[in-house]
Amino acid sequence: MSRGLGAQPILETIEKKAYTDQRAKTVLLSALRGRGGQLTHADAMAASGLPSDETRRALGLLLKEYRSHLAATESGELVYEFDAALQRRDAVPLRERLARVGLALWKGFSVVFKVAIMATLVVYFTAFVAMLVALVFARSAGGSDRDDDDGGFSGLFWIWGWSFGGDGDPYGRRRRVRARKPPLYKSVFSFVFGPPLPPVDPLRDEKEILAFIRAHDGRIAAVDLVRLMGWDFARAEEEATRLMVDYDGEPEVTDDGVVVYVFKDLRKTAASAAGAMTDGPTPRMAWERIEPEPVLTGNTGERNAVIGLFNAFNLTAPLWVVPAFEAKFQISMASWSFLLHDFPLAFSGVFFGVPLVRWLKARLGRGRRAAANHRRSLLRRIFQSPALRPREDLAPTRELGAALDRTLVALGGDVDADENGNVRYHFPRIRQEQEAVARARAAAPRTERDPGALVFSSSD
Repeated sequence: MSRGLGAQPILETIEKKAYTDQRAKTVLLSALRGRGGQLTHADAMAASGLPSDETRRALGLLLKEYRSHLAATESGELVYEFDAALQRRDAVPLRERLARVGLALWKGFSVVFKVAIMATLVVYFTAFVAMLVALVFARSAGGSDRDDDDGGFSGLFWIWGWSFGGDGDPYGRRRRVRARKPPLYKSVFSFVFGPPLPPVDPLRDEKEILAFIRAHDGRIAAVDLVRLMGWDFARAEEEATRLMVDYDGEPEVTDDGVVVYVFKDLRKTAASAAGAMTDGPTPRMAWERIEPEPVLTGNTGERNAVIGLFNAFNLTAPLWVVPAFEAKFQISMASWSFLLHDFPLAFSGVFFGVPLVRWLKARLGRGRRAAANHRRSLLRRIFQSPALRPREDLAPTRELGAALDRTLVALGGDVDADENGNVRYHFPRIRQEQEAVARARAAAPRTERDPGALVFSSSD
């Protein structure tokens, strides 16, 4: 049937398109590129054109793969924040890549230089033995009234941790028993590269955070990571989002707009005792993570002096011993110039240069370490009472005052004046989040800990 003149055209309806999760993520990612700042679920729908369900799932996938933050409004609306660069969570920053390359080069240099140190010690030890044998023969030729006389040179071997004649000294006296010292070569390595560091578990911080979550009913807020790790709220929010992604958490918004990260699966335990929930390392608070001053060598002053004198001799000998030897015996050792001049100078210079650089690095980092430690100490005072407090009570020293000024905004702090004009500091966000997450924990059902009844066991 044909349309008559003047009839209205038939409008086709817009067909709803179905997207796979991967395709929806790609569409939303394209829409968000170059767009920084915050957005709601509705903003994401408007920017991408995706339906509501696809947008929600795509936002969840982007949270998992890209660095992001979650916030909430007072009405309970989730607010997502992706930086304009849309950096992936697994992306390694250039600074970190350079640090890894530098660490690999340092380790390689350390191995090579330690081998060179050992070779040098062997060479000089051989020279000492040759001198000792020559002296022993000389003494034997001249006669000796002591059968156990070693030429008086056993004292040379204390630097190797060796001695002759049991507990006696070269003069037959009983030697006082002393604590056993490490071999010289280990002291030399420590002189150059510093004392060996104890093994560090790269996942210790992660284990402590997980232990904290399990011990606190599977619920944390950003404020908990501020208290644990000493981060500011921006870093704490980003890490809380990462934890939510890595450990199957989910966000819940409280009535007062605080985002609580809920990890129900982390609560499940096969043990019936409540104490099993805190297995693992004990979580440390930020103020328990004071960064110590690095130890330069770990050696005694006596050992450092001996090692320094030996290397100083190696450094200066090519400048006066070798020329004097050539002049005395009327010979030229120009063909041995590298072994007798260039190599000893370069080697001994590096030998002193490496600890000098480490010392300078420690000195230059002293201010940073002190500032970080003062900030950690300030956090302890803040978390003791985030309510209104005068400055002299909160930060009684100049260093704590400087830390307060640097971190006030990042910690959600504020300054008010009372009716008398006295300035008071307080941290409303810390108090608000602590109260909100405490209520969420109190309401957490204990049944979340139960993994369910066993229906099969390979031991049966």
